[in-house]
Amino acid sequence: MSLEKLIDLAGAAKAGTGDVAFWDSCTQTFADLGVTGIGYGIIPYASDATVRGFTQAGFFRHTYPQDWVTAVEEQALVDDDISVELIANGTKEVLWNDASLLDHATEPQQMQSELENDIGMQFGASFALNRTPAGQAISGIGLWVSETRTDREFDLYWQQHRSALRRLSFAMDEGIRRDHMSVLVNLTPRERDCLSYLAIGLRPAEICWTLKISEKTFEKHIKGAKEKLRASTRDHAVAKSLVLGLIQP
Repeated sequence: MSLEKLIDLAGAAKAGTGDVAFWDSCTQTFADLGVTGIGYGIIPYASDATVRGFTQAGFFRHTYPQDWVTAVEEQALVDDDISVELIANGTKEVLWNDASLLDHATEPQQMQSELENDIGMQFGASFALNRTPAGQAISGIGLWVSETRTDREFDLYWQQHRSALRRLSFAMDEGIRRDHMSVLVNLTPRERDCLSYLAIGLRPAEICWTLKISEKTFEKHIKGAKEKLRASTRDHAVAKSLVLGLIQP
């Protein structure tokens, strides 16, 4: 990847580019390097994933084919993905065609790997990206390369493009975390307001008075935020939105 493309992507992240436009710019730059599809995700709290699974605990956006969504079930897209588990547990890089990955895999993980191989997704790699200083908000990316048909072809591709893909992945992650988290969780301005005031300790009645809204409207905003954040309580929603940088009280 040329230095110019990396600079352009970083500039797009900082220049007020819309969320969808930034995402599209990233996916196109990956495509220019031979990547067929990407899957980007972030998990606010690793402990949450242990209890509820990766799909429900985190937020994931991808450009993988519909065949993949159908095969692995839409409500549990990454729960049995061995590479997601490894990335969440600290592995920096996972090559999908590494046969040793399945040595200690669970039966569901082995089944998902077989399904992905059946639809032609055996070649690719996943990177661990950033964590917050407290080790929270783990992010990672999967890169599917469909044009390579053998281990040898993928090895040659990876030797040529690994460095550029890694830099691009980190640039994308930084842009999403800093300016474009709404590509994953699109809270409305009022939902953000309500969560922000809860974060600084205001009671619901005080928030209603401050925003000049009814208690019913307040509860509607909180319900919407909880659903988007997959949060079980108000406090859970506030905690997730803080870690993701969606609110800055």
